[in-house]
Amino acid sequence: MKEVPPMILVSNQLVGAPVGTNVTIDCQTEAHPKAIIYWMFGDVMILSSNKHYTEILDSSYKVHMKLTVNNLQSDDFGTYRCISKNSLGETEGTIRLYEIIMPSASSRKWETKINQFNREGT
Repeated sequence: MKEVPPMILVSNQLVGAPVGTNVTIDCQTEAHPKAIIYWMFGDVMILSSNKHYTEILDSSYKVHMKLTVNNLQSDDFGTYRCISKNSLGETEGTIRLYEIIMPSASSRKWETKINQFNREGT
């Protein structure tokens, strides 16, 4: 097979999730010779732990990288990078993880009352 520097495909570069939930982000990479692949958040390499679970689905020169972040907290939001390196080069893909604000029970009650008021007319 012809030698190829790493290439990365990120299908979803913007991912939103609420605090307290788990979220999985992913990248696909192709390289020959086989690449070293890993995840970064800021300047820190992510290793599997209770907080982060990394999964690699490997099929010859194609690799599907997945990262699950458990029990999201405010400091988990930001830019994650999937990185792929081999002897011919290095590339990275970025995924921005942002917080989805869930409406509180009290704000839903107000929305219901406002909608009911609007339906009944002013």
